[in-house]
Amino acid sequence: MPKQEAEQARAQDDVGPVWLRKSIAPKLRLAAKESRGFFEDELGKSGVTFATWTILATLKLEGSMIQRTLAQYLSIEGPTLSRHLETMERRGLVTRTRDGADRRTAVVALTDEGTARYAEIESVALRSQERMLRGLSDTDVAQLSTLLEKIRSNVRPD
Repeated sequence: MPKQEAEQARAQDDVGPVWLRKSIAPKLRLAAKESRGFFEDELGKSGVTFATWTILATLKLEGSMIQRTLAQYLSIEGPTLSRHLETMERRGLVTRTRDGADRRTAVVALTDEGTARYAEIESVALRSQERMLRGLSDTDVAQLSTLLEKIRSNVRPD
């Protein structure tokens, strides 16, 4: 970028109210958007989507669970989760079994193929996280995690 263009870009950064330039909300939005985009690109190289990864990881780490609970855990709507699970069932990654007592309740579980796929993709997730956190100490990461949880707690409905 030529020097004049760089100076104009910096000058534009200084435009607007000071509070807006120092506001955390836009920085959080951009950090979330850019890091998720990066992570989705990395997962895509392994042939999976962000949704598939989060479902696989949740079931691997938390165990089988009722579909409604899984949707709540992932903070997504039931119909959205159903579409993802249908695709994952066709690929042999998960099963949905109806509960005998309540036929409307489906228990979602990883298959052996789903467990194997999780193991293949876990290294992608770990490498991606390492890159996102590059230059941060363990203390920085712990503090960031605590601060993000505080922000989430502050904005949750009472």
